[in-house]
Amino acid sequence: MVVALYRDAEAHLMGPWISAELHRQRGWVIAMAAEAKQKAEAKEKKEKKAKAPAEVPAGAAPKAPPPPPRPPADPRLEVLKKFHGKILPKGVLRDRYKALMERWDSGDDHGGVTVGGLKALFDDWKGSREKPPRLPKA
Repeated sequence: MVVALYRDAEAHLMGPWISAELHRQRGWVIAMAAEAKQKAEAKEKKEKKAKAPAEVPAGAAPKAPPPPPRPPADPRLEVLKKFHGKILPKGVLRDRYKALMERWDSGDDHGGVTVGGLKALFDDWKGSREKPPRLPKA
């Protein structure tokens, strides 16, 4: 519908092409020029920011050296996290887990707990949770 394109009935009566003079009278041209000016200023600011880091003055102080790289994470923690929030069944598995955790909490070296020991306990625990294989129907 043509009426929805224009702000008032007078513009509609002039037809689909509105004269530039009417635009100036209504102040539409000024608003459009202001928008264009704002967009151009924003674009200049972006370009200025992009150029600023690239242009480093010769007298600038050198940056501090980057911090040393972090040591790799303890591989035992990856296996130990798998037990977090899990409930082991009463019996041998829970006793093994408690013994490992006592050794783990004993000191800074974690009482000699190994990745192999943790993985073995985790594999045994997963094996105890497996469902028995389904018997084929006869």
